[in-house]
Amino acid sequence: MRQAGRLQEIYEQYRDRADFHWVYIREAHPAGSRRPARHVRIEQPSTFEERLEVARECSTKISLGIPQLVDDLDNSAAAAYAAWPDRLFVIGSDSRIAYAGQRGPRGFRVDELAAALARLLPEK
Repeated sequence: MRQAGRLQEIYEQYRDRADFHWVYIREAHPAGSRRPARHVRIEQPSTFEERLEVARECSTKISLGIPQLVDDLDNSAAAAYAAWPDRLFVIGSDSRIAYAGQRGPRGFRVDELAAALARLLPEK
C-alpha cells in the first residue's frame, strides 16, 4: 500500500503537466493458481465485465485516484509493454518510452519514476 500512496503523491505533483493512467492487467496470483495471493482472494476474470469489476475494486481498496484503464482479455497492453506482473512507464511527448521501470515487484521503483518525471518536467 505504501507504493500506491507514493504513486498518488507523484500524480498530484505532476497531474497538471502530464497525463497519468494505470492499466489493470491480468491477475498475477489469482485464486486456484500455483501461487495464489494470501492477503486477498481474487478469481481470474473470464469476461471483460468481470475484469472491470475487479479493477474497480482494486482501485478502491488501494485508494488510488489515478485514472484507470483496463487491459483486454487478450492482455494486449501487458504484452506490448512486458508489463506483467507490474511495471512503471513514462511515455514522452514524442510518443516514445522515456522511462521504463524494471518488472515488479522488485523492479517497481516509484522513486525512479519520480526522478524521471522531474527530469522530463522540471518546475517552471
